[in-house]
Amino acid sequence: MKIIDAHTHIDYITCDVQPDVVGAICCAVAESDWNKIIDLTKHDNRIYGAVGIHPWVVDSVKDDFYIRLIKLLETNSNYMVGEIGLDKYKPNMQKQIEVFTTQFDIATKLNRIVFLHCVGAWDKILCVLKQYKNSRMPKIVVHNFNANKDILEKLLEYKNIYFSLGKNAVYGKNCRIEQIPVNRILVETDGKKEVLLKDILLKIMQIKNDKNIADVIYDNTLKVLKNE
Repeated sequence: MKIIDAHTHIDYITCDVQPDVVGAICCAVAESDWNKIIDLTKHDNRIYGAVGIHPWVVDSVKDDFYIRLIKLLETNSNYMVGEIGLDKYKPNMQKQIEVFTTQFDIATKLNRIVFLHCVGAWDKILCVLKQYKNSRMPKIVVHNFNANKDILEKLLEYKNIYFSLGKNAVYGKNCRIEQIPVNRILVETDGKKEVLLKDILLKIMQIKNDKNIADVIYDNTLKVLKNE
């Protein structure tokens, strides 16, 4: 079994601590993470980097952050954009929207994969996605997906959206594994040490009744990383 952690953070890289984990996508939260992620990816080819601004920290974002983000992405062709998005339960939604849409537009123009965080704000996210529906929208990995069936059906209309499933997505009350196509599933720890990716895979395997699903999910993740 080969596993790639589709979403973790700089303080917990799973490659060395979980059996079968052969790679990890390390997502930034704040601009202060960017150089640390650059350093990690330079010294370990199993680690893939995503840089961006998380909605929880938008109040501390400098107005010119996007200039440095563009420069970093243009000089590092393999870097992705994340973790970005919206969170209904955090303050300053208008600023969240401004920072998110700026980053999403950059990812679109540079054709970089987006790692998307959304809590309680799918109406606003879907409005943004709709604006790009007839253009070349980048691949999107919905982080720790745990929304209702209506939201899932709307997201599935976009062929370039994948769903990264962690503890909440697999064991939560809104578990949608049965409705998510196998070729759209990834797995993640979200940087949580108590989450074992092998257990997540076994749970998905049980729900889907598919013994080959680990190989499929590994291949899905490689396709995302290759931006195919």
